Amino acid sequence: VDQVNRGGPHIVSGSDHGSLLAYLNLRAGKKAMDMSDFASALAFFDHGILFLDENHWHDNYNLSLELFDNAVKCTYAIGDHQRLNKFSEQVLSFARSFNDKLTVIYHAVSALCDASSLDEAIEKGVWVLSMLGEDLFQPSSRSET
Repeated sequence: VDQVNRGGPHIVSGSDHGSLLAYLNLRAGKKAMDMSDFASALAFFDHGILFLDENHWHDNYNLSLELFDNAVKCTYAIGDHQRLNKFSEQVLSFARSFNDKLTVIYHAVSALCDASSLDEAIEKGVWVLSMLGEDLFQPSSRSET
């Protein structure tokens, strides 16, 4: 995969080949993550994203989601919060369900905590819990003793 990545997405003809190379980059990135080589894994996920066609969220939703989710995990692991936000925006804009957004939201909230933006992290965390049906500010039904 690394050899093809050096050539870049412009050497690929047809979306089927691009999708295949995106998938191969996903597999290579996962193997790099298994070895805790997050910088290399991110490079593979980044290349995989580049090989996706313009309508990838429609044509290859699961592949797109998996590439972007893993890119977010890697950017968090290496502390690149700027790129984490870039990848997160894509998932938050195009994910089909709230559950598909959870991994990205988790890492975004964790990055806020790392950056000492605790008020914003708490606000997002409370919002996520409310979306999951948990109301933290509802009065307790137990009597206080």
